[in-house]
Formats: sequence, structure tokens, C-alpha cells
Amino acid sequence: MGTKLTDQTADRIFQMIISDPHLGPGQKLPNEAELCSLFGVSRTTLREAVRSLAAQGYVQVRRGRGTFVTERTSIRQDIGLSQLESVRMRLQDLFEIRMMVEPDTAMLACARGSDEEIADIIRCAREVEHNIHTGGDWAAADLVFHHAFVTASHNQFMEQLIPIINKAIADTWAMRGTHQLLPGIVLRDNEMLMDFLEKRDPQGAHDAMSIHIRHIINLLDFEPSETIRLL
Repeated sequence: MGTKLTDQTADRIFQMIISDPHLGPGQKLPNEAELCSLFGVSRTTLREAVRSLAAQGYVQVRRGRGTFVTERTSIRQDIGLSQLESVRMRLQDLFEIRMMVEPDTAMLACARGSDEEIADIIRCAREVEHNIHTGGDWAAADLVFHHAFVTASHNQFMEQLIPIINKAIADTWAMRGTHQLLPGIVLRDNEMLMDFLEKRDPQGAHDAMSIHIRHIINLLDFEPSETIRLL
């Protein structure tokens, strides 16, 4: 169990690195306490995960200074999707892609995820809620939350695809700015998602994720003719 948790933590740190536009090469990762809180693991597990990533060349640990992202060749290039990350696509296009894949990812997670993985998704949702209420970096916590669905779906392709989409969205939000109503939508929709997960209702989880994405689409002030195609 310890090895599995270490591997899962290493994977989630890696996904955070490639999803967060602020964690480019040379940038410092959050400190141990923040990462332990974010991922819900002990310092021992976190350190083992970081050592694993360092051995693979994704991060460099500098004694007394912290852990830094290295120049890296990401696995996502192997599936020919690297261009998606670099292209500044419109948010509408990005959320259309999310509508195609994330509801099914939520359904798979609900059906395939272990009790531990479902509990981890719920814990991540509470972390998002905590950050929204306390003024923390809820967007970063939200990325971890959505990746927890990917982990529980046990679909390796999704492990590579979703972080690319999320990073492109994060980059676009950074240029445009997030809507002031978005945190409220996230809170309400996450509660709906958690309800279906706890009930182990895959179709309900699928529909709840679809509704969440539609809520965001409606918030983006697209032209009616554009939005209606997604509903």
C-alpha cells in the first residue's frame, strides 16, 4: 500500500507540474507542508514521491532551498498532443473538449475507483472548498481535484490528456481573468458531484460533471448560437 501511495503521489505531483502554468522549468514547488496538505499524505510519502521524480529527471532537490522543476520531455509528447498545450485556443473550444471527455471520466471514476480513491476525490473537493473560503489558491486545488477523477478512472490515456486540457484552460484564464461567480459555481457543483460519488451512481456522476461544465460555459458569455450547440 505504501509503494502504491508513493507512486500515486509522484504521479499527482507530476500532473500538477504539467498542469500549472506557473510551474515551468526552474520554478520552485510549494513547500512540504503545503504539498502534504494538498495531497493528504505524510512527509515520508511525499519525500519518497519527490525522490522518485528526481530520479526520473523531472525535479531537482536543492538542499536548503527546496524542490525545483527541471527542463523535461513530457510523456504527453508521445501521443502527439503537445501542440494542444501551446496553442492559445478559445475557452469555448477548450470547454467543448472538456464536455467530450470529463463526464465520461467522472463516470468511470465512480464505477472503477476504489473506496480509497473515491475518498480521496471527496477530500480534494473539501480542500477546494477550504481554499475558496479562506482565500487560498483554490484553482490549483481544483486541478488536483479534477485529476483525482482521472486517477480513479484507471484510464492511462486520460492520465495524459486531461492535464494538457487543464493547463491550456489555466493559461487562457490567466490571460482573460476568472469570473467572480466561478468559485460559487464550483462549490455548488462539487457538492452535487460528491453526492453521486458517495452513492456510487456512475450515471449521476457523469451528468453532474456535464452540468458543471455547462454552468461554466454559460458563465463565459458565449453567443447563444455557440452555447446552444453544447446543451
